[in-house]
Amino acid sequence: MSVAERIYTASTREDESPSRLAEQLARQIEDDIAWQRLTAGEALGSLRDLSDRYSVGRAVIREAVGLLERRGLGSLRPGPCGGFIVKTPLAQSIGEEIADYFRTADITLAHLLDAREAVDHMIARLAALARPPLPRLVRLEAAVRTPGLGGHLALRNELARLTGEPVVMLLIKCLNSLTLDFAMDGAAPGDQPRIAIATMREALANGDTEMAVQEADRLHDELTRHLHPQKASQDIRPIESARLADERTLAVSVARKLAVEIARSGTTGQRLGSEWDLCERFSVSRLTLRQAIRILQDSGLVECRRGRGNGLVVRNRRGTGTIRLMLAYLIGQQMDVRAAGTILFQLNCFMPALAVSRADSEQRRALERLISRLEESDTLERYDLLSLVQCVSQLAQSPIIDLFSRCLAAYEARFHPSLAERLPVGLQASYFRLVRQLLNGTSADGRTELEWAKARSAHVMLEMSRSRPI
Repeated sequence: MSVAERIYTASTREDESPSRLAEQLARQIEDDIAWQRLTAGEALGSLRDLSDRYSVGRAVIREAVGLLERRGLGSLRPGPCGGFIVKTPLAQSIGEEIADYFRTADITLAHLLDAREAVDHMIARLAALARPPLPRLVRLEAAVRTPGLGGHLALRNELARLTGEPVVMLLIKCLNSLTLDFAMDGAAPGDQPRIAIATMREALANGDTEMAVQEADRLHDELTRHLHPQKASQDIRPIESARLADERTLAVSVARKLAVEIARSGTTGQRLGSEWDLCERFSVSRLTLRQAIRILQDSGLVECRRGRGNGLVVRNRRGTGTIRLMLAYLIGQQMDVRAAGTILFQLNCFMPALAVSRADSEQRRALERLISRLEESDTLERYDLLSLVQCVSQLAQSPIIDLFSRCLAAYEARFHPSLAERLPVGLQASYFRLVRQLLNGTSADGRTELEWAKARSAHVMLEMSRSRPI
């Protein structure tokens, strides 16, 4: 297995269980869409054409196409001029489904604010670098006509649009949806001050990234005041059916009922029942139940275990299905693979600081030992560097940033045309020095330790995003 493939499987965690044939074929079709740069409306061929091209049976092709349909990457059109037609997944529906995944994972306000702060800085910085023309900046004024939280979310939606990066828009759609879960019952709209954006407009027009980030800090503080730690009551919808050809199908209904049950009371390894049990329970045929199970498998919620006493079992919510959904979105949007790597650095600008501040003494010593081991030779394998980054991510306890980061790492590993397998240790020296400096916890300017650590971490990570040492 190549280093790129190892990074991909470690990021998606697909190596934790074998992929069924339809999933492998769906990935192969996605690769063809990406490498051939097929756009919305182009046809890949009929089921018969695809069966011949990939040398598999019609049933496997039909299941693989079903997976891609559920991810919004295409649809099967009947008729002589039909076949599998490529579509562009929509950020709104995909973002809402990712938000639903995080709801089932019980994210907290602290998790949300970790992500919002990093993303607010990132969208301000990228929008300033884009230096949008005046007509596009006018839309910012329209966004903040709604006072309060609604105006803040609309403003971030427009800033994301100005960046021109599809993954940024997906992030904002997801975060905005989650933010509403923590909305505070506040004053009437007329009692809330209008959101001031004149300085932000000036920063974007002049391409002043420093001023834009300062304004993003202020706006982030304002948004935080509209939120409450106690999450509002939400209907859990782990299966988003807006992208399916027929959301009224019985299979989707059964899948949704099982998904809600898993979200509310399911635990990893819990047995939901055999096929026969579930057919009886939902009064459906075996064919319908298997269609529902495939939807749940694609969402990463369940797995089928063969043998006596097994059946349908709840999986560890490690996000594999959600990452596949995000990857399909990036493929459909034809995201530049090099931009994905740059955004990965910027998204993780605070992660080293958060990791060190939240690690206990034993975890800090383990992190120090890991860095020392990587520095022993002149070069290191890219996969070993990923192990360090994933260790930092785990210690940071920021699941939203972690999941999007794993998606971007997987996308880069899968589609980068020339990913180096070994890297000079010297090029990673600034990252190693950063982590060691944070572990020492020395602040030179009197700021609190975490404020200093985040500022130092952001400085180094942004420099690395520009020089791209990996």
